[in-house]
Amino acid sequence: MQELTKAQEEILQVLWEIKEGVVTDVIEKLPEPKPAYNTVSTVIRVLEKKGYVTHKAYGKTHVYFPKVSKQEYRQHFLSGSLSGFFNNSVNQLVSFFVKQKKLSINELEELRKMIDQEIEKQKK
Repeated sequence: MQELTKAQEEILQVLWEIKEGVVTDVIEKLPEPKPAYNTVSTVIRVLEKKGYVTHKAYGKTHVYFPKVSKQEYRQHFLSGSLSGFFNNSVNQLVSFFVKQKKLSINELEELRKMIDQEIEKQKK
């Protein structure tokens, strides 16, 4: 998977949300100030060339939809970040966020609960 720009990722997020749509459907879901039609159309075509999006043609109208699921993208993105920035160490990743104080007490407690549950699962 090729890397995406912020604009490409934003449009892909919209397509995941709406499942499929024409360019104006995508524009409608984007925050203000809305980008120009041609800009969004160009970004969608780039996403298509990169293999993230495909379309169905109905005459001159193209209905676009994601070719890559959000889960697939998330897995690729996080795997790349984990290997590129954290030496494939989940400990280093979690430690980074804990040390940066990016996690609230509630989030830390939720993490602890998930970890405890996973430990119990793996013990069985």
